Amino acid sequence: MMRPLWRLQLNIKDLKNYLELKNIILVISIGFLVSSLFQLVFVLLNDEKAPIVKINSAQSMRADSWNWFGEGKIITKVETNRPDQKLPELKIDADLLGVMLSNSNSSATLKFKGRPEKVFKVRDKLSGSIQLVEIQAYRIILEDNGVRKQLMMKKHDVIMQSAASESAPPSNIRQEGFAISNLFGAVPVKVGEGQGFKVNSLSSEVKALADIRNGDVILQVDGSLIQDLMGNPMNLMKLRSSSNLPVTILREGREEIIYVNAESLSAKMLPALGMKP
Repeated sequence: MMRPLWRLQLNIKDLKNYLELKNIILVISIGFLVSSLFQLVFVLLNDEKAPIVKINSAQSMRADSWNWFGEGKIITKVETNRPDQKLPELKIDADLLGVMLSNSNSSATLKFKGRPEKVFKVRDKLSGSIQLVEIQAYRIILEDNGVRKQLMMKKHDVIMQSAASESAPPSNIRQEGFAISNLFGAVPVKVGEGQGFKVNSLSSEVKALADIRNGDVILQVDGSLIQDLMGNPMNLMKLRSSSNLPVTILREGREEIIYVNAESLSAKMLPALGMKP
């Protein structure tokens, strides 16, 4: 009887020791937890006391002084002439027949008296000290001895001097192509690998006769590319009797086909070009 009682007392003692050890571990854990919470509160209080830095936008770094390529050089902001900014006219014995606007390869076609048409690009010299510096929708900007001047595009009623005919020389045909585009306030633009005419200043009469809006880019007429038609406007003239002419346009980034009553349109359009409808 004495031996089992002794063993029971021993087991009770071991259980008490185990419980005391467990309580000690629990107290230590709670201590670590309280310490961690105290450190967190201390950090948060210090963050609240940290000064708030206000950025003065007027003193911030200028965007045009930032070099995105990391070479530490200041980029010079190039001032360009606004399309509506008046400049003195350049006195030169040449006509601006048309322009081709592109992001990286714009060009202007000029006709000097007694010489064939010639295409110029930005930084080309026309003659002597006259250099082409900018190409815009209806004019080119040139620098003449350090002074910026403009040469405006010739109007269609000035360009057209004779009615078109099958035997018209190539130079007249090209001028008539520019005349047709100018009538619609159209500017040649690059569209992918091809070309088109962006219309800008449509008259109310043209808007009423055709579902063409300012900003539309004409890509094709009756399935023919616009650059092919403008290369030989006589092909365009042959389509003037159509009352349901399909015209492919680029409108707000999407290609659409509209149908134009070319017969009614030509009755308004051709007299302005010096031709009979």
